[in-house]
Amino acid sequence: MGSPRSRRLFAYPTGRPAGFSHTQRAEEHFTTSIGIGDHVARKVLERCEGAARRHGIADPWIVDVGAGDGRLLRQLLDLGFSGSRLLGVDVRPAPPGLPVQWIQGRAPECVPAVRGLLFAHEFLDDVAVDVVAGDHVLTTDGQPARRISRREQDWLRRWAPDGSQVVGLRRDQVWAQLVAKVEGEAIAVDFMGGAPVGHRRGRRTQASLCPETDLCAGVDLRACRAATGGRLIPQHRVFADVRGLSASQSAQLRVLRDRSGLGGFGWLFTDRSSVGSPA
Repeated sequence: MGSPRSRRLFAYPTGRPAGFSHTQRAEEHFTTSIGIGDHVARKVLERCEGAARRHGIADPWIVDVGAGDGRLLRQLLDLGFSGSRLLGVDVRPAPPGLPVQWIQGRAPECVPAVRGLLFAHEFLDDVAVDVVAGDHVLTTDGQPARRISRREQDWLRRWAPDGSQVVGLRRDQVWAQLVAKVEGEAIAVDFMGGAPVGHRRGRRTQASLCPETDLCAGVDLRACRAATGGRLIPQHRVFADVRGLSASQSAQLRVLRDRSGLGGFGWLFTDRSSVGSPA
């Protein structure tokens, strides 16, 4: 986990009103797969159509949790999906001029029941984690707050045998709550494992409490899968069979498949036959 300083700062949740998600435009600080062409949007549309066929859903919705500036939703509109069945969920207000449904609030509490596809792209990495040192959970000031619980000990023993001190139980719970709202398919996409990461103005930085820095940690999607079921596939495989129709598209796909970068992200697919019931 690095120094005590990075450990204590990383316990700080970025979803607070003064934090990064509320005060900054993410696209000014880092690039995500959604910004590399419209390949993610095409995959989302393909998965939504497949889920609708499997579950007999005539008019499926696509719900984008952690929708940010609405880029994915705009791409889906450009691909012909109806804006009346697109819903963005974010702590920030709806981007101006975006003709879709929007909920400003904190997920998972504000997310309604979904018939179709729920997509959470780099959302779980911003769900706050607990950081431990020895047998204590730390405060944001790096001081012992309480003794680690048996559940937290068990989680670390199962999912972090390499000595990581980040406890991802809260992320497992948030994902399970989101999946329970879905009839169709829920997909989480995130980077997995690794030390705490800060992003600021296009550069990786040392962890900081500055609200202009995005603080996030890799998500153990294996633990999320254990909570909900599903299939976990690396991104380079998700796009392995996609063909570029131009030189620029081929270049974009190489970036999305790069195993040392975005291609190493995980896609967790969870199919649900009805709200609250696994398929």
